[in-house]
Amino acid sequence: MPPFFKLNTDGSVDISFAGFWGIIHDNFGQVIVDYAGPLSPCKILFSELMGLIKSLYICNNRGFIDIEIEVDSLLLIQIIKNVDVFYTQFFYIIRKIRMALSTLNYTIKHIFREGNTCADCMAKLGSRLEEDMEFGIDNLPHILKGLVNLDKIGLPYIRSG
Repeated sequence: MPPFFKLNTDGSVDISFAGFWGIIHDNFGQVIVDYAGPLSPCKILFSELMGLIKSLYICNNRGFIDIEIEVDSLLLIQIIKNVDVFYTQFFYIIRKIRMALSTLNYTIKHIFREGNTCADCMAKLGSRLEEDMEFGIDNLPHILKGLVNLDKIGLPYIRSG
């Protein structure tokens, strides 16, 4: 089986903060890069789109071609897969995403929020940052280390709060 990379992304929006997050693992579950960033207050769909486009740029820049993408937004998947779904306010970012995807061998699938816990947790962190940040395995935020280990060994998440 050729090496592939798994990509999880998410967006977060509340009353006064918005952000995005993503994580790229290798096919052994090892974190390659984790990143997060703030956004101006926006719609949740925009934050989800931003999380995905930032991820795709990182994959393209690092030469990652075979990508398994997981997101917890069915609407995002419908927009990416269906050229008939049209959001004029997001036209340019959707076009950029489709262009970035055209250079990859990818699958995209829906994962329930509970299965995307790392992304959900870190998107909230991204909304509190002052600028985009990348993290490697040596400087992952503490809360993420445990979630990554659960994901790596395939244990289900227990939702809290």
